[in-house]
Amino acid sequence: MNKEIQKFLREHLGKADFELEPIKKGGSDRSFFRVSLPHQDSFVFMHYGDEVAENAHWTGINRFMASLNINVPRIVTQDISKHFILIEDLGEVDLWSQRTLPWNERRDYYFQALTQIYRLHSFDLKSVPADVKLSEGYGPRLYKWEHDYFLENLVGEVCKIKLSSADAAKLNKELDALSARLQKIEPCLIHRDFQSQNIMIKNGRPVMIDFQGMRQGCLFYDLGSLICDPYVTLADEERNELLTFYYELLNPTYSRDEFIHNFWMGSVQRLLQALGAYGFLGLKKNKPAFLSHIGNGLENLLMAVDNVGNLEMLSDLATECETILARKNY
Repeated sequence: MNKEIQKFLREHLGKADFELEPIKKGGSDRSFFRVSLPHQDSFVFMHYGDEVAENAHWTGINRFMASLNINVPRIVTQDISKHFILIEDLGEVDLWSQRTLPWNERRDYYFQALTQIYRLHSFDLKSVPADVKLSEGYGPRLYKWEHDYFLENLVGEVCKIKLSSADAAKLNKELDALSARLQKIEPCLIHRDFQSQNIMIKNGRPVMIDFQGMRQGCLFYDLGSLICDPYVTLADEERNELLTFYYELLNPTYSRDEFIHNFWMGSVQRLLQALGAYGFLGLKKNKPAFLSHIGNGLENLLMAVDNVGNLEMLSDLATECETILARKNY
């Protein structure tokens, strides 16, 4: 055991013996360990690196979200200089682990999670405390970065497709138009990775994790993250039930049809990012388990593209990727 970690834990947990067990989850440059004490008490120790700047935002965002009555892990103690944080143990149960239960047994978790995220989406941007550090907000640059991330890591690296310059230009024109439409939607604070594996379930209530990437963006990106989640397949009626629930929470001045169209646009954007991440993490970070989610991601992307319309090049490309990957058994 690293002596600095051992010293940090002993200072805050006393001299009692404790055991450290690695928790292997996710694709970030953070290390997690379950710290088990005698008499059943346990905590989670987190050590974050410098590879991703937003990891340093975690603590401030945690406290901000808690102030909005959003369920987040309780911070026990931290050492900012060493990048050590000790937090409550939320256990092993996340929303993803409930995916095989009947819908009526997990529906309420989704409703609770949507109610929680609505508190973030509806917060006045002008009132964000100055000490809450946010990552770069969504605009032309970040939308374009996500498009390129998808093209490089999924299309190029996984599917080995090289677009002609003419096809690339047509595709970029479509994606630029999508980005422009998303930017016309009123911005708000978003989680940015609001999916089933980042929603823990403790004592019957959802608790948000992995929120360090919070930024200004489009609420439909978060809704797409959860309701078009490649990790969990939702039936059409389940998806519609969740969309109706959130639409009534939001109570917008525009029609449900416009809300649904915005949802599908946000879902396309999110799925491009997620598919790029699966390729990047699976191949470049040597975490092959992520590759197994590409098939569901492409299926969801094609469904979202079909509902948005005017994305013919992207539809053709995603279909070609599906055909190639079917031969690779992804």
